[in-house]
Amino acid sequence: MWLIVCLSLLLNLGQQQGTAAEQVELFDTDKERVVQTINNSAAFQQTAQAMLASITGRVMEISPSLAKAMIVKIPLAPPQHMRIPKESVEADITNVFVVMPKQGERKPWLLLHTTENDTILVEFSSSLDKLKKLLNEKRALARGNAKAWYNSETFIVM
Repeated sequence: MWLIVCLSLLLNLGQQQGTAAEQVELFDTDKERVVQTINNSAAFQQTAQAMLASITGRVMEISPSLAKAMIVKIPLAPPQHMRIPKESVEADITNVFVVMPKQGERKPWLLLHTTENDTILVEFSSSLDKLKKLLNEKRALARGNAKAWYNSETFIVM
C-alpha cells in the first residue's frame, strides 16, 4: 500500500487540481519514469469520464501490484464529481490514474486523486480500447508515423 501512496504522490508532484494545461502522462513502472507526455484533449477527458461512470466498487486487494504496469495520468479539467453509493464514497476527482498491468490476469484499475488530496482505488468496467488507441495515435503522430501500433489485445510501448 505504501508503494501505491508513494507512486501516486510522485505522479501528482504536489499538483492541487487538474487543469487543461496539464498534460496526460504515461508512466512505465519497469523503467520508473514517464515515457510519454501528451497534450490533454477533449478525447482524453471523455475517456476518463467514461471510466469514472463505469466504476464498480473499491479495489479489494490490500496492496494491488504496480509491478510491470503502465500507468496513464489524466488530469481532469474541471474536476469531476464521482459517487459510489454502495461504498458510501462521494468526491470530486482531479486526476485519474489508469493502472494497466502488462501481464497476468489482473484487470486494470483506477487510482483517483480528489480535490481534498485523498487517494481512492477503484475497479471499473469500461473498455480501455479508446484510451489505448489515443495513446498509440499520439505516439505515432509524434514520430511522424501514420501507422498506429494498437490492437485491442496489446498495448505496445516503444
